[in-house]
Amino acid sequence: MLIEIHILQNHAPSNLNRDDTGSVKDCVFGGVTRTRISSQCLKRSIRKSSFFEDSLTTSLGGRTKFLPEEVKKRLIEKGVTAEVAQIWAEKLTTIGKSDKKKSEGEEKTKDKKKELDAKQEAFLETAQLMFYGENELNKIIDYVISEKDIDIKKIDNKGLITIIQKALKDLKAKPVDVALFGRMTTMEAFEDVSAACQVAHAISVNKHSVDFDYFTAVDDLSNTYREDSGSAHLGETEFTSACFYKYIAIDYDAFVKSIGEDKKLAQIAISALVNSAALSNPTGKQNSFAAHNPPHFIGIEIKNKKIPVNLANAFIKPVTPDNKLSLNDKSIEVFAKYARKNRDAFSLPMKDQAHFIFTNEDKLGNEFSDNSFVKLSELITWLETHTGA
Repeated sequence: MLIEIHILQNHAPSNLNRDDTGSVKDCVFGGVTRTRISSQCLKRSIRKSSFFEDSLTTSLGGRTKFLPEEVKKRLIEKGVTAEVAQIWAEKLTTIGKSDKKKSEGEEKTKDKKKELDAKQEAFLETAQLMFYGENELNKIIDYVISEKDIDIKKIDNKGLITIIQKALKDLKAKPVDVALFGRMTTMEAFEDVSAACQVAHAISVNKHSVDFDYFTAVDDLSNTYREDSGSAHLGETEFTSACFYKYIAIDYDAFVKSIGEDKKLAQIAISALVNSAALSNPTGKQNSFAAHNPPHFIGIEIKNKKIPVNLANAFIKPVTPDNKLSLNDKSIEVFAKYARKNRDAFSLPMKDQAHFIFTNEDKLGNEFSDNSFVKLSELITWLETHTGA
């Protein structure tokens, strides 16, 4: 089963996702420049959403380079001496440095010592960002404590990898967010996980246009300590307003397998994902713009074959409002017609469709599906009839 989620969401003036220069991210689509929000940004906003975290408290992972510090802290909490816990943490900083691809030569002992001495002054980190689950970390901790004969001082990098692999060998279920969004590492200690969920970069259905906010900051005590008037700070920031098309595809079978065949957990997770995708937003420049705008349309398609279709081509020609329909309503009309035409043209293996819509226009969006809901909760209840155990 394949679950596809299509979202239309109009944001007020904002800069939700910036590039390295601070500019609004954009791209060219259909020969026209569009505003863009990266898939990485969208996935993080979903993963860190309260809807997601509250629903899946014990089934989520974390992404950090401070795994050694976490191991050290938990070993000490379990009664391991601070000296031994420190050695374990120091050893963990080596994973990922030479795994899977052989380096051109062994690091010299003095270089390792110099690196280690430098790290004594700061928190210990792994060589690369780690995405791991709470259950994986607990398995490692429990194994270290149970294997009292391990002389950690004599363990090299290869031996450490073997220890971690043994600790995790019986762990079949992956954390929900790791199973959904995948894990790629260059280390053997933690296995790669193929993402069961694909998230497209969100692009605007309308033409990209950027404005600049010129702002000043006034010193509250300037009248006391200065004779001249004026600002204490000047600056400018880019912003735009755009209606975005967002697309998410979930391989239900792969997801269920990855989390240990727990269909009830899968149902909770997918419902939480839809809630989070609808009601969580990227955090970029939100203190300045507060562009917390919910979607005006969410369409869900259930297919009984894995043939994903991104429907962004509905907007190959940029949408513009007219005297009859607003930008929001026009985007729904264009999208619904295209979705129906696309299904018919390619005889796609549809099992069911439904949509949530927020508009005052009668019958708008009905070409997408016969299951039309005016409450997001009703759409999720419908979805759960397909994802239920």
